[in-house]
Amino acid sequence: MNQGIIAAVLSVLFYLTTLFTGGQAQPMQSMDPPMTQQDYTVLGQMGTVTVDRVTIRHSPATDGKPLGTVTKGATITILDESDNWYKIRPRLGTEGWVPNYAVGIEKVEREVPKQVVLGFYPGGDLAYDSLLENRARLTGIASLGWQLDSYGTLTHSSSFDHEEMGRSLYYAGNQEMDTYATISIHANPTRLLTTPYLREKSMNQIIDTLQEWGLKGALLDVAYIPGEEQSELFEFAAELAERLGQEGLQTALGLPWDTTIDYATASQGVDYIILKQGAESRADEPGPLQALPRVETMLQEITTQVDEDKLILALSTGGINWSRTGSPASLSHQEILELAAREGASVRWDMDSKTPYFRYGAGQEVWFENRYSLKYKFDLVKEYNLGGLALKDLGQEDADIWTHM
Repeated sequence: MNQGIIAAVLSVLFYLTTLFTGGQAQPMQSMDPPMTQQDYTVLGQMGTVTVDRVTIRHSPATDGKPLGTVTKGATITILDESDNWYKIRPRLGTEGWVPNYAVGIEKVEREVPKQVVLGFYPGGDLAYDSLLENRARLTGIASLGWQLDSYGTLTHSSSFDHEEMGRSLYYAGNQEMDTYATISIHANPTRLLTTPYLREKSMNQIIDTLQEWGLKGALLDVAYIPGEEQSELFEFAAELAERLGQEGLQTALGLPWDTTIDYATASQGVDYIILKQGAESRADEPGPLQALPRVETMLQEITTQVDEDKLILALSTGGINWSRTGSPASLSHQEILELAAREGASVRWDMDSKTPYFRYGAGQEVWFENRYSLKYKFDLVKEYNLGGLALKDLGQEDADIWTHM
């Protein structure tokens, strides 16, 4: 894996260390459970327990609180290393620390996937847990957090967490996943598209960012419906793809579904088109996020313009709570189940859209995705022989969707 990310992560850790210790690095007490990542080089490596039985402990020390045991032959994922201890995550049981002599590290070898399964990675504990739990099915992650403005300046979002991003990308890299920087374009970047200097500036910044973080590609996420500037926008994407290709990097272009978009031109030069579909309902009208008939109609139309193996279908994984008094709110699958239980609401099934929903209170309504609704859409990905699928907001999903892939 490109080691540029090491420098980024270590610089952040050094800054934090000097900030809180007055410029002098202080030795860490091994008796205390580490609060931050100790070693990124082992993160995501696979291993097998090589001793008959070993105790998993809360901290990397022989007197650490015992949490359970694992036996010989158990497959584990290594999450961290401190002195002569590994933090491990067994397939079954509690994660914790074991002596490193009890574990044999194995090389991660991935087969070439038949279809892409990409996770949009927003950061946070839920996303990280899903990344760890579903590593075998995910082929890559698209980390959120970058924005490109009309002046060609690449910036971080306000919630960008360098250390957390480094942890997730290192894990994905050690798992041999593809890793993308999701670069959002929120409005028509007129100046960028019409000024050669700004185009060159932005491309150089993107390449530098990918190399610094050890990423394998960029995902230009167009978060609006492009109009007359389409030809310039798609020319910019193709030029960026050519530049990245020279560096051995990939380019994906995320676009909303709209009949006015020239997808055939958009697909020229880039590796993938990630097809997004927003909620069908207006803010004041509850309804399905992705009605199955509309998704199929969309695929029927776009596959006449773009090669199927270049298309990745982006799918929502949570839901929306429509309130009569406020703006619609996005909820995770778990939050939706908790809300239904708290309100005593019965989940119903809309046969036309193949989507679950429920009503509660004074006219409030929730429409969402679950294992059953998403299974229909997974089947469409196979039926149309698409390049793959992308799950929005990794960690927000019904955990049982992974069994249907």
